[in-house]
Amino acid sequence: MSNILMLANIKMNSLTHIIIGLLIFSGQSLFGQMGRAAITYQYVYELDNTYFPHDYFVASDMAELLDTAVSILGDEKILKITNTFNDGFTGHAVEFVLSSDLEIVRVDYQEWTDLIDGSKTDYTVEKAVLSMNESPFKSKLITGHYTLQIREDYFAGEQPRKEGDRDTTTYLIFNGKFKVYSNKEKEKGREWIINQNEITMGVKDSSGVYLMPDDFAEFKFGSDSLKALLKEFEIDRSESTEQLKSVVTLQILIDENGRVEKESMAIWEPMRSLEILSRLKKNKALMTEWYPATYKGRPVKSELNLPLKFK
Repeated sequence: MSNILMLANIKMNSLTHIIIGLLIFSGQSLFGQMGRAAITYQYVYELDNTYFPHDYFVASDMAELLDTAVSILGDEKILKITNTFNDGFTGHAVEFVLSSDLEIVRVDYQEWTDLIDGSKTDYTVEKAVLSMNESPFKSKLITGHYTLQIREDYFAGEQPRKEGDRDTTTYLIFNGKFKVYSNKEKEKGREWIINQNEITMGVKDSSGVYLMPDDFAEFKFGSDSLKALLKEFEIDRSESTEQLKSVVTLQILIDENGRVEKESMAIWEPMRSLEILSRLKKNKALMTEWYPATYKGRPVKSELNLPLKFK
């Protein structure tokens, strides 16, 4: 089994289960036939790492960006999704054959590796789930997910790789996703594309503040020390117009280096005086001693809300 297939041999996620439920509910059985392609407008795309992507850029040179990994061929009844590596020896290809009403007539999966021992592997797609944002026959900018159950028949050949190697049959789950980018998107590059998707999905706002990081920012000396620090800044009720709450909310932005952006500091509730903010900005520990939030393994700017109690 190649590395690429091993990476994709994972359980179906919740999106796949939803799609399967839609297909079964619509009367399309997945047993004995492939069913229909589902059209859905609710997509979690760039954030979904459980699906192998067919849309990434293969070169860093802007002039050599991958044109597209998705194409509609023939008499407009074939949606072909392919992905190959630069070495020409390893990779895989997937081909969906769809009828005009989006019935999945056939799905072919092919994987190839540089094998010289006489062995071979045949792949048969036994079940398929395909979801797209629009019909591929009506739009050129398609985004989609698919899940395949694949039967892998391995034939050891006359010169098996190791002693005891024999013909075997295994079943695999392969998850893939694909997207056709517009020319504008391709010109600006993948970094811009990911940036736009993160904003669209609410992972961050347009100013680059991550609202849904994988790990939130943390005070370096621990939560108890942070509580003790904030206790020093308890405020008089007379300094605020708030009469019912027991706290007011201090909002801060912590950058990628674990430092608070002073100009971003604000208190949500109406205050009669902002002198408290001036005092907070002079506290070195509060301003500099943070582990930044992280997203996909990298430090990012994030927002944090802290309670300031009334005396």
